[in-house]
Amino acid sequence: MSVPSYSFQQFEREFLFTFESVSDEKTIRKVIVYELFDTVSLIYNVALVDIDKKGEASDLVVSNNKDMEMVLSTVIQTFPVFFKRQPLAKIFLKGSTDVRTRLYQMAINKYLDFFEPIYEIYGYLGDSLEEIPEKFMSNRHYKGFLIRLKTIHQNENERK
Repeated sequence: MSVPSYSFQQFEREFLFTFESVSDEKTIRKVIVYELFDTVSLIYNVALVDIDKKGEASDLVVSNNKDMEMVLSTVIQTFPVFFKRQPLAKIFLKGSTDVRTRLYQMAINKYLDFFEPIYEIYGYLGDSLEEIPEKFMSNRHYKGFLIRLKTIHQNENERK
């Protein structure tokens, strides 16, 4: 992927990554957290949060650091690191607001050529994870996304 990203630090025992969003006006500490929430299907929720000066985390802060593309690129750069440790897992992405979910969709659309050889991407049309997601289509409006490694799951399907 040709978009610059921030360098990040991974905490060895957890699926937690930290980096700093830097602009002329301010530096914001950000954390990317992969949290297991479906042990049967191995689905991990991905959260991007800001850490304020008090050390408190929030996924609702509007940073306005003018580096959204670089921040999203940094999140995407953690995918291979995560999947190296959890190749059978799936990543669930949903913004804390509809606007943020839309930003995720725009990023997926923009970098689809990068994603498609490596990942299978699905979209949820409704709010429930109980529904079966559909294969991602650029012209649809999704409320969440599911991403998994393509080669691992293709090999599984071939064995069946």
